[in-house]
Amino acid sequence: MKRKQFDEFYFIKDGKIHTLDEVQERYEKNNGDISYFQGCMRCPECKEARLAFTHKTSKKREYLSKEPSSDHLDNCSYNYDYASKKQIIEYVETMNDNQIQDKLESALNMLMNRETSTNISIESQKQADNPFVIKSSNGGNSIQRTIPRKSLSMRLDEEYEGKVFIFYGKVKLKVEPFKDKEFFKLLIYTKRKDETWGYKTKVFRRRFEDKIDETKEYDIAILGYLDFSYGSTPEIKTVKFNSLLYR
Repeated sequence: MKRKQFDEFYFIKDGKIHTLDEVQERYEKNNGDISYFQGCMRCPECKEARLAFTHKTSKKREYLSKEPSSDHLDNCSYNYDYASKKQIIEYVETMNDNQIQDKLESALNMLMNRETSTNISIESQKQADNPFVIKSSNGGNSIQRTIPRKSLSMRLDEEYEGKVFIFYGKVKLKVEPFKDKEFFKLLIYTKRKDETWGYKTKVFRRRFEDKIDETKEYDIAILGYLDFSYGSTPEIKTVKFNSLLYR
């Protein structure tokens, strides 16, 4: 199994989800001393497996990974290899619109309530109920794989281009019409460190005009992949038109 890397972690000192950027920033400011976080970083999903930090170098970016001696809970989706783009697309093709929306809703319930939720407990879940775990065919055998996830608050770099993720986060939205208002794009804004909102990415919505309140914050989940063919700032292409949910 390929070693998984984490953008976020559950911090047992305060019971909150923190980002990888926070650890790298402390590493740089304190001459490599991350004792504040050391030993207290856990898997953001099951909150059980211990995570270790590897700092950024001139050739590689920083990352968090599971300590070899530590294990995820049985029902944690990080136990499985990541599904390929082909496997995810084949799986989604078997689902109707309602099933896709239900999966995204379940994913949001897990991702956006990780700090406070008591009714969404990974320990009480069956593997089949985990919205990130899918079944894929492998030479006639059914195998379990997990859909990767990517927080919209993190960097969306070209190294991720073409890979399917569930992109998620707390965002502000805006509708951008083009071609004489015949087509529409959904613009996505995320919160910066200074608490202001900055443009992050967009999703082509074809002829569908989303009804958005630009003053409100939304939780969003998008099953799709990054496309950099329009410039350095990527667009997200949805696997299916309706593989996007905001609330």
